[in-house]
Amino acid sequence: MAKASEAGRLHRDATVIDMVCPLLVRELYMDEWIKGGVTCVGPTVASDHTLVQTMDQIAMWYERLGRLGDKLVHVTRVEDITRAKRDGKLGIIFHFQNTQPIERNAGLVEVYYRLGVRMMQLAYNVKNWVGDGCDELTDAGLSAFGRQVIREMNRVGMVVDLSHTGYRTTMEAMDASEATVVFSHSGAKAVHDSRRNLRDDQIAAVAAKGGVIGLNGFPAFVGKRRWPTVDDLVDHATHIASLVGTDHLSVGIDYYHGQWPFASAKESKAMYAEALRSGRWRAGTYPKPPYRYPKGIEVPSKLGNLTAALLRRGFGEKDVRKIMGENLVRVFTNVWK
Repeated sequence: MAKASEAGRLHRDATVIDMVCPLLVRELYMDEWIKGGVTCVGPTVASDHTLVQTMDQIAMWYERLGRLGDKLVHVTRVEDITRAKRDGKLGIIFHFQNTQPIERNAGLVEVYYRLGVRMMQLAYNVKNWVGDGCDELTDAGLSAFGRQVIREMNRVGMVVDLSHTGYRTTMEAMDASEATVVFSHSGAKAVHDSRRNLRDDQIAAVAAKGGVIGLNGFPAFVGKRRWPTVDDLVDHATHIASLVGTDHLSVGIDYYHGQWPFASAKESKAMYAEALRSGRWRAGTYPKPPYRYPKGIEVPSKLGNLTAALLRRGFGEKDVRKIMGENLVRVFTNVWK
C-alpha cells in the first residue's frame, strides 16, 4: 500500500490535467485547482451558446488571462503545459462542450482554433446539426455537416471530444476522424449503467484511435449511491484499464457550479429545473440535487486523493502519471498544430 507521503510526492511531481471544469466560469474558485496541485484545466468556455454569446465568453477569458497573468497561462501548444508546470502557474485550455457555437458554419472551427480553442465536444445530450446526443430519443448518427466539422477539426488540429454524444454518432465519428479522439469525461457502462457512460465497444474503439477516457466525478454517473467515494470512481479506471490498458485513461472530473458545496440548495434546485425545462437534461439520467462529488475528491483542492486512490488500487507510479496527465499530453502532441 502506498504511503500518503509517496502519493503526495508523486502528485506534486506529476503533470496533472483536469480537462473538464465548468466550475471555472466562476473566477472565485480558480484557486481550488491551484491548491489541488493541478497543472492544467479545461474550463467550459462555451456549450449551448450562439456565436455572439461565445465571443463574449472568449472575451471574458482573455480579460481574465491578462489580469491574472501572474497565476494563469493560456495553453495553445504542448510547450505551454511544460511552462505552466515549470513556473507553478495554472494552464488554461479552452474547451467547448458542444458544437452549437459554430452554428451551421464549419469555417468557424478555424476561427475558434485561432482564438485558442483546442478541444470541442460534438453534442451535449441532445440532437444538434452534427449528430445526436447520448440522451436523445433517437440515435441517428453523424450528419453530413458533422463529417465536415470533423474534417475541419482534423485539419486545424482541434481535438474531437465525444462525451455526451450518442452511441452511433460516436462510433461513426471515430471512423470518420483521421486524428485521435477522446471522451473527455465519461464512465464505464459496465460499472454503472447510465446513458452518459460508455459501452465496452466504445472504449475499445477510442483506444484503437489512440484516445483517452476522462474519469468523470459527477455522482449520478459514478455509481448507485447518491454520494459515491473516490474508490467507486477508481472502479471505472480499473474496468477501462482491464479492457484497453492505462494508456487510455485521463481525468475530467466535471466539477460545476451547481454542486455541493459551491451552490446552495435553492441555487441547485433552480439550475436543475432550468436544465430540465430547456431539455438539456432528462430526469431519468440526471437525478435531483444535491450533487456531492466522490468522497475524498469532493472539491478540486482534494484531487491529490485521486492519485493516492489509484496507487492504493495497485496502479503503478508510471501508470498514475499517465492517467493524471501524461496521456492527455500525448493526445495533444498528436493532434494540435
